[in-house]
Amino acid sequence: MIFSELLEKKKTGEASEEWAYVSGLCASREASLIERGFYSELLKEETAAGAYGKISKSIYVQLFPHEESLRDYDRLLRDSFRKNLHILEEVGPHNGPVDLFLKELELTEVHELLSRQGVIREAPEEIEKWLERLGGGSPWMKGCAVPREHRALFMSQPIRAVSLLVDAAYLASLRAIAGAQPALSLYVEALVQLHLLKVCARALQRGLEIEWLVAFFFRDAVGIPSVKELGAAAREHSPGRLVTLLGPPGFSYGGEDFEETFGKAADDYLTRIARGGAHQVYGVERVLSYVRALWVEHFNLRLCLSAVLTPLDRGQVIARLRNV
Repeated sequence: MIFSELLEKKKTGEASEEWAYVSGLCASREASLIERGFYSELLKEETAAGAYGKISKSIYVQLFPHEESLRDYDRLLRDSFRKNLHILEEVGPHNGPVDLFLKELELTEVHELLSRQGVIREAPEEIEKWLERLGGGSPWMKGCAVPREHRALFMSQPIRAVSLLVDAAYLASLRAIAGAQPALSLYVEALVQLHLLKVCARALQRGLEIEWLVAFFFRDAVGIPSVKELGAAAREHSPGRLVTLLGPPGFSYGGEDFEETFGKAADDYLTRIARGGAHQVYGVERVLSYVRALWVEHFNLRLCLSAVLTPLDRGQVIARLRNV
């Protein structure tokens, strides 16, 4: 069934079959996903011209029409992923896998804005107004207000506070999606726990006092872990203790260097959960499986292209490739 027919079916209000329609679209697109061996071949190239030679023989030639376009790989791949999400959004119900990934894109872009010099140089009062405007543009960030009792703390380091407030709102929005789609609960809860672990580990490693996490991050929807246990992990500088306290069941970051190994371990953990839906004919988990595979593909392409265009060690890049 072509996309226009799927969209027309959705408009007729046949809600009971909507997951079947979008699942069919996902199944038809899975054949276009590239094989893992493609990344190894791409990483053998030393120049942009060589990389383009490989890209030009793949489906991504439509995204990269000429060699020079590879220089803009990060924006182009992000825009491509977003476009694919919006196509699925048109034919699928709300509060599903697409919403999970769209919110993640928005969160990433908010953090990128927070790191820009123009924002950093603003007065605390202006940053607070900026936070209010963010809430107006993204519904899931509404309610990201500065708690009155922690206003003095906010004024001392507003960028840090906003970062934590936005992360907390993001996690609350994920749990709201799981509430609407219980079949996503296993994946969503793992995603929440891994993000919670990442935020806490980086905050404590960078010397951020626990009072900041309590003031701006551990909101009602996120939940408050044992402050005593957090304090003990902070004093011991122990990511392993944090993993036990906050991580999902059976999760291991597989090395001594948390910063180096956590990202891949967390992404592969989520992919294993999502992959379970690949065996279903249709349903929300079937859609999650495809969207997750597409996310992995875009991540790996960005990583490989960055390696070709900059002097990154190929061995390290291969070790960082996410599993499909």
